[in-house]
Amino acid sequence: MLHLFQRNMALQIVLILAAIALLWVKPLVSPPELSAGEHPAILYSLLCSWLTSAPRLAVVLAMLLTLAGGLCINILLADVGLVSQNTLLPTLLYITFASAGADTLTPENIVCCVTIACLAPLMLRGSLLTIPPSKACGATALIGIATLFHIPAIALMISYMLIAANFRLYGWKDWMVMFLGFLAPYMILLPVLFLTGDLGSWWESTTAALVAIMLQFGHFTHLQAVGTAFLTLLLIWSLLNMSSKLNERPVVWQQNASTVLLFAVGGLGMAFFSPISATTLLPFAIPFAFSATHLLQPSQNTTGFHRSKKHTWIYDILFILTLTAAFVC
Repeated sequence: MLHLFQRNMALQIVLILAAIALLWVKPLVSPPELSAGEHPAILYSLLCSWLTSAPRLAVVLAMLLTLAGGLCINILLADVGLVSQNTLLPTLLYITFASAGADTLTPENIVCCVTIACLAPLMLRGSLLTIPPSKACGATALIGIATLFHIPAIALMISYMLIAANFRLYGWKDWMVMFLGFLAPYMILLPVLFLTGDLGSWWESTTAALVAIMLQFGHFTHLQAVGTAFLTLLLIWSLLNMSSKLNERPVVWQQNASTVLLFAVGGLGMAFFSPISATTLLPFAIPFAFSATHLLQPSQNTTGFHRSKKHTWIYDILFILTLTAAFVC
């Protein structure tokens, strides 16, 4: 089945549309109520106030964001040579992971899309092995915007700092650019809140959200638990597999791949702020789409390619189990 994602673009598109329809058909038929949660970020709270009376619209928006995110990460990875130009497998894997356990719009949906936009300026092109200050500032500004939709998205700054260290951005100017970029959205927000008299309540809600670490399991059935466990193990396997093979590639490829993988650290940080369930996996959809593509469909210049040729059916079964696990979640 995976061989279809090596050349037949039209059939790939059909399979992707069929997969997202299958994964979202239940919430589309019976849309759940949209909830802002205990400590919603200010922009997400505003969005919820608009969509509360239209739960089906919230589901459609979540589905479209998932599809758009999958297509954008695929285009970005292909543009910098991290995946083949002929495959849409990263799109399908992103959709699969982002749809597991999802039934309506969540702040993580929006954060994932913003994270993809954040990745774009951090990708190296050509032979340059670092990024200019303007792109670093833009990336951290996008992380700042993400926190306005989901406060725990501040954990993405940990990913950025690791990426900055990988690019050898150690100078004080680099640190100033990083923090000024992150604070840029707040330089607009805080005066508005001050003038409207909402600054105090916003500060209390934000600090409460940042200390609300929840190390507990959510409510799900045994079948959902099995599906979540399978996807978690596949995520770990794919990340370790990709990390072990980075040295086989050119330096620019290694840097770009490391940048994508390091966003899993931010996803791990966000996971501590919500009950552990299938939806906790959503922030890992970006690194999973990249690493699982290379796990299931190794490129021809790696030893994994010969193994996949010999045991194609194993990869096909693993791929089908991934789709099934996302569906049961």
